[in-house]
Amino acid sequence: MKIKLRSTMSKLKILLIIVLTVSGCATVDLQPRKDAYHYYSKGLAYDRAGEYDAAIEQYKMAIKVEPNDPAHNIDWTESSYFQLALTYMSKGQCKDAVFYYQKVMATTTPNSHNSRLLAQCYNELNQYNNAVFCYQNVIASGDGNTHTFRLLAQSYNKLNQYNNAIKAGKRAIELDFSNDYAHFELAYAFFKTKQYKNAVKAYKKAIELDPKVPNYYSRWGALLGNSGDYAGAAEQYEKAVSLEPNNLKYRSGVYLAYYEQGRYNDALDAVDKTVPLMSFAGIGADLQIEENYPVVTTVFDPSPAKKAGIKAGDKIIKVDGKTIKGWKLNDVISDIKGQEGTSVVFLIERKDTQKPLEIAVIRENIIQEEASPVFGIRSLIFRYIGKKQESLKDAKQAYFLDSSGKWAQVALGAAYLDQGQYDEAVKLLSQVKKSTHARILEATAYAKKGDFKKAIDIYSAIPEGKPSPKSIPTWSDRAALLDTLEPFIASKIETAGKLKTQGRYKEALIELGYALKIADDTTSKEICGSIYRIMSLDPRLSGLPEEAIKYTLRGDVLTEEGKFGEAVKEYLQAVQAAPYIAKLYFNTAVIYGELKRHPQAIRNMKTYLLLAPEAPNARAAKNQIYKWEFAMEKEK
Repeated sequence: MKIKLRSTMSKLKILLIIVLTVSGCATVDLQPRKDAYHYYSKGLAYDRAGEYDAAIEQYKMAIKVEPNDPAHNIDWTESSYFQLALTYMSKGQCKDAVFYYQKVMATTTPNSHNSRLLAQCYNELNQYNNAVFCYQNVIASGDGNTHTFRLLAQSYNKLNQYNNAIKAGKRAIELDFSNDYAHFELAYAFFKTKQYKNAVKAYKKAIELDPKVPNYYSRWGALLGNSGDYAGAAEQYEKAVSLEPNNLKYRSGVYLAYYEQGRYNDALDAVDKTVPLMSFAGIGADLQIEENYPVVTTVFDPSPAKKAGIKAGDKIIKVDGKTIKGWKLNDVISDIKGQEGTSVVFLIERKDTQKPLEIAVIRENIIQEEASPVFGIRSLIFRYIGKKQESLKDAKQAYFLDSSGKWAQVALGAAYLDQGQYDEAVKLLSQVKKSTHARILEATAYAKKGDFKKAIDIYSAIPEGKPSPKSIPTWSDRAALLDTLEPFIASKIETAGKLKTQGRYKEALIELGYALKIADDTTSKEICGSIYRIMSLDPRLSGLPEEAIKYTLRGDVLTEEGKFGEAVKEYLQAVQAAPYIAKLYFNTAVIYGELKRHPQAIRNMKTYLLLAPEAPNARAAKNQIYKWEFAMEKEK
């Protein structure tokens, strides 16, 4: 019996093995074969669900298992490359998208659709030359529509090729006059080429076509501000803010426009509304995702995180008991933020500890580094309304947030100037490049120190036409500087008078020329009159000194080459070397006229006439002034 049982059991085992084997084979046969179509289809499904990483994995598998499908006449390589490019675009990883678009275009005949998408990626990567090349290919294929030309105009604007942008923008409008984006790009190109009338007309048309795009108002505001119409700029920026209240760029346009007008209370109100948008209740640390977990990269000092003992390199495992593996960085940051004074508890892995650490951090109000310019502006506003202590406090806050920021350095430099800390003011203000305001304040600091020569050298090196009386804060600081220098100017004029009576004419001219560099308009007329009377005594005095000859010749060469922008710089150097020589102002005026910088041209020609009222070409010089004035009227 036992033997029979064993025999039966053995048969059952064999039967079971056979059934399992057959069953296994049947299961495999019933499952779909994992070919390229299988992976490609799964990739599309993941794409539709927004699971882009999973989709990418499936498309890559489709390429790997079956590059081609002759039976269905489908090239899975090409199709998967294309989907990979689209998916990477959806993830915002344009560098990877470009890689796969290039593979698509290498495996198939290039078409306008792929070229457009590739151009879009290049734009995102700031590779505008490549984008232009792609758009030109689309146009060459005969498939260039209004959107293609509009995008081409945008790329040209990014490359500062404004004349090309104008051509592309005009063509876009020819194809579809209702394309507001095309009018917008065209307006920007007109603005950059100083065709202000055309720019305003184009901005107005873009807004008329779509009045709900805040950037249209913002760019128009920038144009108006650049031309000195700060009231108009404020109006346009306010409209932009009304459409997008939390946009910091638009808000900064508002308070800067009020500030430049000298409407300090309005500017202060606009700044106070902006500051809360640049702070939040948090812990004061920077994070990045590494291997699916947020890792602390920077701990601010001071900060709540620093107080609690959090260190750079800490890996955050949990937040308030929640596992955050796989979370997106923005979601982590949003979870960490909360109400000021509340606590957030982290479970942290640290390399030098065996067990995870639990650290509680009390949230505090954190002001972002980007708020530095806002505090700098508010500091200057406080300065002009006489609140010097508040000005110093805000300047220090701006500098603490960003010590290399222009507004922080100007604000703290101005505050130190007001406090009588002139060396500290000079140290800060000298770091700010290409700022008329900083140069005026720096010159003032040197003048306060008694170094008048340095003050004058700094002030006289400021480009012509700057500052403008339309900028109330800078113009008021200019007036303060001239007041500080007034005794020095008076002493130079007095010394020149004594030298003249002694017959030392050349020395007298040098003294008067030095005073002329920094004198206001009224005093300049008096100085020019004195120079003219001395020159009348001896015609030989009109000879150029060696340094002025050098710069004049350099300017002449550049003028012959048509390089007027460079030429005017050389002529201005000549003026600095011999500010009492009339013909130097004439040369400079003519070149400014070629550059269509009419206010500077007029100013120099008027100085020429003051220094040489009886010149043979005086009538022609006056006529030229009238022409430039008319040109300015037409520009308005």
